[in-house]
Amino acid sequence: MDEVSSLENGLAAKILAAEAPGTVILEDSKSKLKHGTDGTLVLYPQPSEDPNDPLNWSHRRKIVNFSIAAFYVLMVFGMLDIGVVVFQDYNTILGISYSDLNNTFAANCIGLAFGCLLFIPFSIKYGRRPVYIVTTFVLFLCAIWAAALRNYSNMLGVNVINGLAGAVADTIVQMTINDLFFLHQRGTMNAVYLGFVNIGVYLAPVVAGYSAAKQGWPWIYWWCAIFLGVSFLLFVFFYEETKYVMTFGVIHGDEPIPQEITEPSTLVSEKNSEVPDISVDKSSPEPQQSRTINPNIPMNTWRKRFALTTTTPGTLSEFLRHFYQPLMMLGIPAVLYVSLQYGACLSWVSVVATTESEAFSTDPYNFSTIGIGNLNLPPFIGAVIAAFYSGPLSDWLIIKLAKRNGGVYEPEMRLYLTIFPALIGPLGLFVYGFSVAAGDHYIIPCVGVALYGFAQCSIQALSLTYLMDSYEEILGDALIGVAFVRNAIAAGIVFAVSPWIENLGFHDCFVSIGCLSLFIMLLAIPMIIWGKKFRIMCKHRYAEYAKLQPNRGRAIQRL
Repeated sequence: MDEVSSLENGLAAKILAAEAPGTVILEDSKSKLKHGTDGTLVLYPQPSEDPNDPLNWSHRRKIVNFSIAAFYVLMVFGMLDIGVVVFQDYNTILGISYSDLNNTFAANCIGLAFGCLLFIPFSIKYGRRPVYIVTTFVLFLCAIWAAALRNYSNMLGVNVINGLAGAVADTIVQMTINDLFFLHQRGTMNAVYLGFVNIGVYLAPVVAGYSAAKQGWPWIYWWCAIFLGVSFLLFVFFYEETKYVMTFGVIHGDEPIPQEITEPSTLVSEKNSEVPDISVDKSSPEPQQSRTINPNIPMNTWRKRFALTTTTPGTLSEFLRHFYQPLMMLGIPAVLYVSLQYGACLSWVSVVATTESEAFSTDPYNFSTIGIGNLNLPPFIGAVIAAFYSGPLSDWLIIKLAKRNGGVYEPEMRLYLTIFPALIGPLGLFVYGFSVAAGDHYIIPCVGVALYGFAQCSIQALSLTYLMDSYEEILGDALIGVAFVRNAIAAGIVFAVSPWIENLGFHDCFVSIGCLSLFIMLLAIPMIIWGKKFRIMCKHRYAEYAKLQPNRGRAIQRL
């Protein structure tokens, strides 16, 4: 207990000693002066000397693990979003009204809001692996249930449970990214994550439209059951736990470890190079840092690497705290900001998806299920462009800005890129709403949703990475709070959209939606201006929350 107490106090002291949480030296200016080069890139978080630390895994081992998680994300969001494609079939074959169908979508959002509060505390305590396995199996059963349902009550039930299990994809994959990758890689990896999200959100409905037309609507869920079964087997047999529990006595460097930008080097010394799992693939485009792996620390056995649970020491009260503590973290401005951005982006995606199904299945468009599914292609194209904008471009920009700032990186540097999509997104909503209300050619609303697809994917990726960079040590709980607010807002908006349109009309409804979107997206400007002041103001609260995290051992060595 003395060791634990020492770690807790050390973590709090280091947070309070820093100028602001998230402000780090990203480039080593001493190396620049000494060698006359552009300097070296400093690794954050700092890896330990333990070969079992996921930060020390080989590039190939990280990619295998993350690829399994990415496939899971694709299937989760596919399951959550393909239903709107067959609203037309539900209406004509099962006799369910479009208003009730909108309510089933909102029920899904309610499940999403509470799912993170239910499952993510277990991933913090017992590891990512058991939560991935359990939720994948639940989603597999939901897919079978969805294929067999024939009435409104079953549709409500399956959507709630589907949302509860699928909610973890909003949070646990970002935790996995945080486990495996360094600060200068997070923008790219979050863009990859959101790329798979958008394949599920936009491309899966396209495929579902063709499947429903050729095989009947139940088959869109039978295919989900097949692929979720594959995902379940991948997690059971190939996915390693990424949560790192530090063993007392493991040596960690006190100084940041610089990473040479120009010359890749070997991760392990010749003395312990016989360990294959931590060797570096020299053909990898990602430059590697030189550091020592302690040869006295044995590699985990296969049985331990694929154990069902990896338990973090702690009391029951410490575990139960994670069911309510995330909501308390909404008092931190950065957490609240990301919650509002995520909630607004998801809400307008849901509004567009539900209104498309009704508007384009009737005059003047009269689209089939295939045509309604194909309406998801324009926002997907926008999301693909956004993946490059908010990923590699974001990581390149922060390194350039840090160099101009004397090597010091501020998380608000990520937010500079949000201004452009904050203007494009509301424009896209206006174009979509006005053109559908006027019955214009379908290409015009497609352009509108493409613009919005670019904006929402960019805003989500940049805001999420901003939160990860600012409050790394409380990320799990912070993401639960973000997911809860985001999905609660989306559920309320989807419940309200039918009466909203009935009272204002389609045109005026989208006037208000576009204006709300513009206001919320432009909240990035005050965060750019005052974000660092907010981080300084809240660092005492951050230190207290960080002390209460079960991964505080890792947190100490990462500072």
